[in-house]
Amino acid sequence: MSDRIDYVCSERSVESVLGVRLKTRTEQGSILSTITQRPDNNNTRMSVDIELTTTFRILHAFFGGAGTILNLILLLLALFQSPKVIRLYATLIINFAITDLLACLLDTFIEIRVLPYPNEDSMAHVMNGSCKYFGLTTCAVGFSLYLHTLTHSIWSLLISFGYRYLILFKISLKRKTIILVILAFYFPSFLQGVTYWSNFVERYEILPIVRRVHPDYDFSEHIGLLTGITDLYSPSVVYGMLHTTLQVTPVYISIFIIRWKTVKILTKNKESMSKETKALHTQLLRVLTLQAVLPSTSFFTTYLFMGLKFGLLSGQIYEHLVFSIAIFLPVVSPITYIVFIKPYRLFFIRKFCKKCCKSVIQERTQTRMYSQHDQSSSGNRK
Repeated sequence: MSDRIDYVCSERSVESVLGVRLKTRTEQGSILSTITQRPDNNNTRMSVDIELTTTFRILHAFFGGAGTILNLILLLLALFQSPKVIRLYATLIINFAITDLLACLLDTFIEIRVLPYPNEDSMAHVMNGSCKYFGLTTCAVGFSLYLHTLTHSIWSLLISFGYRYLILFKISLKRKTIILVILAFYFPSFLQGVTYWSNFVERYEILPIVRRVHPDYDFSEHIGLLTGITDLYSPSVVYGMLHTTLQVTPVYISIFIIRWKTVKILTKNKESMSKETKALHTQLLRVLTLQAVLPSTSFFTTYLFMGLKFGLLSGQIYEHLVFSIAIFLPVVSPITYIVFIKPYRLFFIRKFCKKCCKSVIQERTQTRMYSQHDQSSSGNRK
């Protein structure tokens, strides 16, 4: 009897909400089951959102932490272990190390997910890092500074290739000149860093927009700090987005042209070089060759963002991937220097891998001793 009363009450509730008379029991049961299933679907969706966010937070923490350590090591090597012959070039390496070190630190601090959506003059961001405990301004400034390190890193690659090309013509460059060139190329990124952060709005301003665009997303506060930009046509926003996305392609093309010319000159003048100079140029060329491939991560970041913005791609995993891919450049870049520049590599092995090498040698020695002992024992038995 109580089940019958509950069903009738549920039926009348549905009719009052829909404003129509339900004719059949099948129709009534179908609508009731759909309504009762919605909380389960919401819980499932929230569970997926949390799991995806947690996965990418772990990735940001791992790669950001590894990149911080590697760039700190590279900075110390460039400052104190650069031989005289590459001391001038070490100025560029120090610039790389500082820029990428800040990029890795800021990445772990903000852990950003970007939500660019088509046919809208706004864009949302979710900050999952520890910056969310300090408020909107801290997260906005952190993200703005993070963006400016990524763009300056791309410009720095171009400077590095240009330096290696000019030095082949025996053009005398001073440290002061190199620093001035770095500062000149840094200015566009600096301008972006000090202006872009001011465009971010509070949660209550962006929330109605993202709920309308993504009604199936979970935007509860435990997911992260929700913010965004409601005016994409603001001068500082237009400048920041153009500087972040459009610079990659022309810089990448320029890098490959300079590299091609550098290889051509090195191959032509190889016989006239001393053995030491030839080895040094070969080492640095290997670094530059690998680094020429590194900006491809910026390609993925740029075109993934544009794909989301123009509606060619959709999904939370792509929103997380935009800046998860970007972190690979500052993480891999220091490895190229540590591995391919011989003085850095030898010092790194001697200082940081000494214990590992000792343990390997001891294990090999013990293995040989045991094998010799076994052979002598078997010989005595015979």
